[in-house]
Amino acid sequence: MAVHQVGRAENLLQDGEMLRIDLEGTRVVLARAQGEYYAFGAKCTHYGAPLDKGVLKGHTLICPWHHACFDIRSGERLEPPALNDLPHYPVHIEDGMVTVTVPHDNKVQPQGKADPADPRHFVIVGGGAAGSAAAEELRRAGFVGRITLLSAAPDVPVDRPNLSKDYLDGHAKPEWMPLRGRDWYAGRDIALLLDTPVTRIDLEARNVHTGQGAPIHYDKLLLATGGTPRRLKGVPGADLSGIYYLRTLQDAGQIVQAAAHGKRAVIVGASFIGMEVAASLAGGRGVAVTVVAPDPVPFGHTLGDDIGRMIQQVHEQNGVRFCLGESVVGFAGQDGQVKRVELGNGQSLDADFVVVGIGVVPATDFLLGSGLALHERDHAVRVNRHLQTSSADVFAAGDIAAWDDGSDRGVRIEHWRVAQQQGMVAARNMLGENQIIEHRVPFFWTMQWALRLNYVGHAAQWDEIIYWGGTPEQRKFIAFFVREGRLLAAAGCGYDAELDAVEFIIRDQVPLSLGQMRDPALDLIKCAQGGS
Repeated sequence: MAVHQVGRAENLLQDGEMLRIDLEGTRVVLARAQGEYYAFGAKCTHYGAPLDKGVLKGHTLICPWHHACFDIRSGERLEPPALNDLPHYPVHIEDGMVTVTVPHDNKVQPQGKADPADPRHFVIVGGGAAGSAAAEELRRAGFVGRITLLSAAPDVPVDRPNLSKDYLDGHAKPEWMPLRGRDWYAGRDIALLLDTPVTRIDLEARNVHTGQGAPIHYDKLLLATGGTPRRLKGVPGADLSGIYYLRTLQDAGQIVQAAAHGKRAVIVGASFIGMEVAASLAGGRGVAVTVVAPDPVPFGHTLGDDIGRMIQQVHEQNGVRFCLGESVVGFAGQDGQVKRVELGNGQSLDADFVVVGIGVVPATDFLLGSGLALHERDHAVRVNRHLQTSSADVFAAGDIAAWDDGSDRGVRIEHWRVAQQQGMVAARNMLGENQIIEHRVPFFWTMQWALRLNYVGHAAQWDEIIYWGGTPEQRKFIAFFVREGRLLAAAGCGYDAELDAVEFIIRDQVPLSLGQMRDPALDLIKCAQGGS
């Protein structure tokens, strides 16, 4: 154990400030909040982002890259996508000097065990972001009953955002992909049943049926089966070999194998998955890529035409071709293998393989006839603001959940961090805490070529987009999505800390006028830290 003096307390830092220091090879961030000093690990436990470049408000710190949140008083992870807590280092004031003690004094991976005397059994259906987050949150919250996690996938829950990014382009190794290893689940008495799809649930008997033995009885149930790729229907040749959909680690492996033998790919759909796959195959695998989509501009409905054109231009500058405003009307092959993609305008594209990325649909077929309230259009599970279904002891989270915001359709958001957030909220509410999903701010990111775009909040519709700090053409900007004078969401490139601040602004409902959003001198960080 070593004690390090790092400076005089009276003038070392002001409230809200942070300083990265090196204590004999241990990198630590020192922060001051409400007059007190705290020390914690310098790197985010998600992808290693430098936390001193994030934003601190009160005792909450947001990572500058992917918006994981931590409590600097304890190092506790508050928001995903980080899984582990930060190392926390004791800080004392001695004779006016700030001293930090190394090593850290906390477990960065919280434990948790089952107590055989506790008869409760919580069952989680789905091994994706929501299901895995819920299982962990139950143990973090002190639940000592039995937990069973059922997953239709053959692999342990994986880091799915990486499938279309670093894994597909060759940077991420297969062993990096699991969120947790089998030993982690076993060490916390979480029964992990892989390759076990659920066939139906019986609400009256409180049973989950898998077709693999006796039904599994539950006291509380979480449904988190995620989405399944939307398929091309009624398109001749869509059943040819060499046409892939990306959702699982196995899917990604098949696309990697296809790229090793074929050097011409057609991507059907300019979704986030489709465009990330295009960048990964062209940039990491040397594949000649053409993107086909019916929209005139990628991401126009999600990010607006200006940002969509910016992203398209980045791809085009790296050799990706686009056929926009076009639909696929058929595939032609040889010996059962796809060779050409036929478009509605009569054009034919040569292809050694095809990747289809046209969205997902809720994986809820097993719930049809169960008695749960489902959305008529897409069979999403209807839940209230606490993620509770029409059956009191059954909850739903992630891509299948449409929570009630007062509208007929509800809100369903298909993003990784949102699914993790919902899994955490559902877990707490299974324990009776009554948390509300609106208190969690949505966030997603996309990485295409060297361009990273972060998006915080949620704006299904907007009246205008106000650009601050630059424009999409400059590839450095923040776009404020506004409806009826209110900030709903923001997207941006090159302003990591400012987008951290926007998350605080949205979370705490800090007033931000249209005039402020248009003001190039606006200090978003001070605005966020000064808000209530």
